[in-house]
Amino acid sequence: MKKLLIINVLLFICACTYVQAQINLVRNPGFETHTGCPVSNDQIYLATGWNGLDSNWTLGGTYPALLCLPEYINGCATHSSGQSFPDGAYWYQYPRSGNGMTGCRFYHDGSSLGYPVFDYLQGRLIHTLVAGQSYCVTFYVNRGLGTDYAINNIGAYLDGGYIDTTVHCYSPQTEYTPQILETAIISDTLNWIKIQGSFTANGTEKFITIGEFFDTGHISKIRGTSGMGYYLVDDVSVIASDAVAYGGPDVWVGSGHSTYIGVDSNGDGMPCYWYVLGGTTPIDSGGRIKVTPSATTTYEVVMDLCGVVTRDTVTVHVWAVGVRGVRGAGSEVQVFPNPAVGLLHVEGAEGCEVRVFDVVGREVYGGFSGTNEEVIDISGLTSGVYVLRVVDPISGQQVCRRVVKE
Repeated sequence: MKKLLIINVLLFICACTYVQAQINLVRNPGFETHTGCPVSNDQIYLATGWNGLDSNWTLGGTYPALLCLPEYINGCATHSSGQSFPDGAYWYQYPRSGNGMTGCRFYHDGSSLGYPVFDYLQGRLIHTLVAGQSYCVTFYVNRGLGTDYAINNIGAYLDGGYIDTTVHCYSPQTEYTPQILETAIISDTLNWIKIQGSFTANGTEKFITIGEFFDTGHISKIRGTSGMGYYLVDDVSVIASDAVAYGGPDVWVGSGHSTYIGVDSNGDGMPCYWYVLGGTTPIDSGGRIKVTPSATTTYEVVMDLCGVVTRDTVTVHVWAVGVRGVRGAGSEVQVFPNPAVGLLHVEGAEGCEVRVFDVVGREVYGGFSGTNEEVIDISGLTSGVYVLRVVDPISGQQVCRRVVKE
């Protein structure tokens, strides 16, 4: 059964429950959101929430700081930039999911530069980890087809950002011990390899740094003809170990329409696979997916969280074209960004009543959406958790979404 945490006050707002579902604490876990399309190497900072180990360095920095930043790879880049896919500067691969990924020099033997040069990939978490709580960390790597070194000991280090104070951002960071470590040599250039492990937080961790934390003398490797071991990285997640799989609430859509199922937001990269109930072949991956069923369909999500496998189901009800009074309010409602600071976009609520309540049940916003995208200014609200309610006046159906104001 799903674990349910029922907040009594919210029962007076609408029939909503908060599920202790998987919540990915990594911002932009699939490298999908960006502030610009990459045009050259060393532009990971274009991926929202990500940077290299030296977060103060930007394009135009001086050598050797130029070597401190991983590449940002996205389908929006032009072929001539070398930062698109499948054929890039050091790779011939597609992202594991979506349209974005990153490329990192996790090993360099120093043959062409006179000293070894390593890339580190750093991202900020949505919030600081809780002391004493166990977390499962997962990310996927694929060795770049254009390089020949295959190495082991690729890992992830989580801390409060102290590692970012180094003045040698391209040197092996041997003074730090990664909590998550893959000791096997990863040589696969075709399949995405999962690196996963769990650890107990001390309550200071708010950054995740992925890279090689051993010097050249303590790395097992298979040598080819080049001096570099280059790896692609995608779908990074940090999830509380006691979380369970969550398919989301049942929804209603019109024939031929699409809807999202799963977690409300930030579902990219989660170690989840989706199936049509009873099927054995995955139809998608991640914590949140888009489906377009032709008939009422039940889906199953399976999450492997460091060896603990949980499952959940969700049914998407399809009503025939022209049928009125049976559609589910907000069945196609999307709320973004979430968490939000200023403007909150509510998409798919046209013709519905839209209201926002705080955790004690007080209404802080109310209105009727006359367009497909309602924009709500929440900049004046106190930081915290709110509930957005969408009511369909035709069928009386209602849907709630949990919203976080930062």
